[in-house]
Amino acid sequence: MTPPFDSSLSPPFDSSLSLDLIRAHLKTRAIGVVLSVHDEVDSTNRVLADLARAGAPHGAVVVAESQTAGRGRLGRSWVSPPGGNLYTSILLATPPASNTLTWIPLLAAVAIVRAVTTLTSLSLTVKWPNDVLVTRDGRGGTARKLAGILVDAITTDQSGSKAVVVGIGLNVNMPSEAFPEDLRASATSLLIETGRPWERAPILAALLGEVERLDDQWRDQGTSGIAAAYESLCATIGKQVRIEMAGSGPIEGQAEGLASDGALRVRTEEGKLLEIRSGDVVHLR
Repeated sequence: MTPPFDSSLSPPFDSSLSLDLIRAHLKTRAIGVVLSVHDEVDSTNRVLADLARAGAPHGAVVVAESQTAGRGRLGRSWVSPPGGNLYTSILLATPPASNTLTWIPLLAAVAIVRAVTTLTSLSLTVKWPNDVLVTRDGRGGTARKLAGILVDAITTDQSGSKAVVVGIGLNVNMPSEAFPEDLRASATSLLIETGRPWERAPILAALLGEVERLDDQWRDQGTSGIAAAYESLCATIGKQVRIEMAGSGPIEGQAEGLASDGALRVRTEEGKLLEIRSGDVVHLR
């Protein structure tokens, strides 16, 4: 259970987000054209799913200053204090008969890396499937989690139309002491890594722009380009890993690459090649 956020540990810098401020930076064609900003919600994914069922279009975006029930992968909570980070969800309509939806979380991870690296000099990698890490002292150095992604597939109307809600949490101006103690060794923010606060609207605009470019590429060209971009950023490939899986014992082996649907290919010590589609990855060496 994650301890409650201590509101006395407010971020050292707060540029409140607003529709006008975000739109001043936004240059997208579809992503973020329909945009809502909230002071507090339980979950941006939940709010956007409800909007989608009420008719919100492809590219609709929800942003919140704080979440009371933010979620991460595997049912974990996402610490979402007010005023310093980015909590956003993006609605992507799914093409008819698409069998490539499993790439969307990986697409989002690439978008985060590209957006952050256009604005900072940080070195970022991705731990499969979609934990965005700041790597210190090169890929062999310390890595701390900067952002996470949660994708929910939904049905939007009685005809059975499908869409996905892409939830992103990006730590921006969160000081180390604001993280729960059990996360301080593994989580980080742009403030911690760069030593300076950041305006969030330009970061959000850059992120939405990268999502739009990658979404267009996915729809027009398939997943090959996204796969290549993701593999170039993925710190998991080539490493010895342990996969913690719900309902079964851990699996250990070497991560060799990705399957056609984005699953992680792991070769065990016995030489068996497995395709992992869900689980918690630990890098061993």
